[in-house]
Amino acid sequence: MITRLVSAFVALPIVLYLIALGGWWYGVLLLLVGLVSLFEFFGMTQPGDPVGQWGLTGAGVLLMLLTLTGDIGGSGALIAMSAALIASLVYFLFRTGDLDTVAHRLALAMLGLLWAGGLLAVTGSLRLLPGGAGWLVLACGLAWGSDAGAYFVGRAFGRTKLYEKVSPNKTWEGAIAGVVSAVLIVFGVRAVLSVDISAVDLMVLGPIGATLGQVGDLAESLLKRSVGVKDSGRIMPGHGGLFDRLDALLFTGPVVFAYAAGWRGLTLTYLPWG
Repeated sequence: MITRLVSAFVALPIVLYLIALGGWWYGVLLLLVGLVSLFEFFGMTQPGDPVGQWGLTGAGVLLMLLTLTGDIGGSGALIAMSAALIASLVYFLFRTGDLDTVAHRLALAMLGLLWAGGLLAVTGSLRLLPGGAGWLVLACGLAWGSDAGAYFVGRAFGRTKLYEKVSPNKTWEGAIAGVVSAVLIVFGVRAVLSVDISAVDLMVLGPIGATLGQVGDLAESLLKRSVGVKDSGRIMPGHGGLFDRLDALLFTGPVVFAYAAGWRGLTLTYLPWG
């Protein structure tokens, strides 16, 4: 637990500073996060195929770039997804390996491109909205606040298993505490950063985003169990891989983006990296 706390307190201020700084510093951060997360994902799902691991990682980074620099709801995202699909199909066409497993490996490849690449691009695009730093930190607060609350309360008071087959340590007590803690944290974020969102809206968005963050955590646990690994990587002592730390945010971020861009009608600035 001590290692987990130290690792979080070292990484979190750096991430928040780069989000606030914006510009190319934030762009480089986002691409590095995408590179590592994609590499970890394909390391789990394409074992024994380093060419595929690096190639699919490159395709995922390209998908992120095309999505972030284009219209996320239009041509940029469509071109990116089409290019990623065609590149994956061509790769498996000429590097089949075990023919009986091609469909399975191709499905995992597309899942990784959309999950670790596409959802991260959408989440990262929050920074490109007016007041984007506040929106992105809001999403981080929902995801990581929910995760922290569920972890610590679950360890101390958890008794009723949430979904033992997928994640034996998660409990209903921790899950509920995670949602409550996340909502309290984002109210604090709203007050400090003056994010333009009403308290009523936050009461609706908060529980939905926090709950989906926990669903994202469970989804990654399901993936790891299906491929027989404990962590996506070892880059963060006490936490596992970087993808392990993003699993909640990759579900929460798109919800916040949908609210900001859809319900609130905010549009991307289209300036390089915000």
